[in-house]
Amino acid sequence: MALLIQAGGSRGVALAAHCLVGRSSACTLRLDDPLASAEHARLSFAGGAWSVRDLGSRNGTWRNDERLDPGATRPLSAGDRLAFGNLAAAWSLADASPPVAMARRLATGAVLAAADGVMLALPSPATLAACVFEGRGGAWIAEVDGEARPVHDGEVLHVAGEPFILHLPVAQVATLDANAARPGLDEVALALRVSRDEDHVEVSVALPRGPHVLPPRAHHYTLLTLARARLRDKVAPSLAEPQRGWRFVDELCRSLAMEESRLNVEIYRIRQDFAALGLRDATGVVERRRGSRQVRLGTAQVAIDVMG
Repeated sequence: MALLIQAGGSRGVALAAHCLVGRSSACTLRLDDPLASAEHARLSFAGGAWSVRDLGSRNGTWRNDERLDPGATRPLSAGDRLAFGNLAAAWSLADASPPVAMARRLATGAVLAAADGVMLALPSPATLAACVFEGRGGAWIAEVDGEARPVHDGEVLHVAGEPFILHLPVAQVATLDANAARPGLDEVALALRVSRDEDHVEVSVALPRGPHVLPPRAHHYTLLTLARARLRDKVAPSLAEPQRGWRFVDELCRSLAMEESRLNVEIYRIRQDFAALGLRDATGVVERRRGSRQVRLGTAQVAIDVMG
C-alpha cells in the first residue's frame, strides 16, 4: 500500500490511485496550509508507477529539489520528497507500492484503506455494515445489507446512514501478471474436521506448496455449515453446479443462532483467512447470490471428516 509521510512522522496517508491534494474538501489529502491551493496537485498510479502533477498551483509543487512547471507531471519513486506550496511542510513517499481500495468519509475527510489490501470494511471491521472487494474477473463488488452489487471508482456509497466516496484502483497489467502466478480458489481443496460434539472445527487448505492448517477460529463453524450445504447438494442429481450449496441468509442465521450483522462479520473473517494464504479470488470463498439474499461456499472442492 502506497504511503505518504509528513516530515517528522506527524502524519501518514495511504494513497488512493488518484489522490487530489489541496485545501478543498474534495481532496483526498486535505492540507490545512494557507500556502496550498484549493486543488494543488494530483498523485496518480498508472502503468505500474506513481507520478505527481502540479495543477497550476500559486505557490508551486516540489519534487525533491525541483519545482514543477504548472501542469507538469513527474515520476515518483520511494523516498522522493514532495512539498505543496510550503517547503517547510514536506512529505516523503515512504512506500511506492500499488494502491489498494479506499473510502473517504465525506463528513470528515477521513480515509479508510482495505485491510491487507484485499477487503474494505465499512464503517470499520469491528462495526461492519458493508464490504467492498474485487470480485472474480476484476469487477469491484459492494455487499451492503446482505445484497451484492457492482460499484466503481468515485461512487458514493451510503453505509449505516453515512456517505463514503470510493477510491478503487483499476487493475494494472503488471498486477494481473503477478496474480496469474498465484493459485486460485479453484486450484485448492478444503478439508474440514469436526469433533463429535461439534465444539471444535479444524480447517486445512491443500495448497500447491502443501497443506496449510488455519489457526482455530470461532467462524470455522460457519464455514462448516456452508460446506455441509455444498456437500448435501452435490449428491442431488437435479441440481447443476451453479445451483448447489445456496442457503438463505435468514435461515442460516437461525441455524447458527446469530444476528445477520454477526454473520456478515464472520463471512468477512473467513475471507480474510483465505486472502492471507495469497490465493487469487480469495474473497470468492463465500459467494452471495444477487437479488436473493443467499450465500454459499464458493468452492466445490471440500471434504468433511469427524475427529477421532
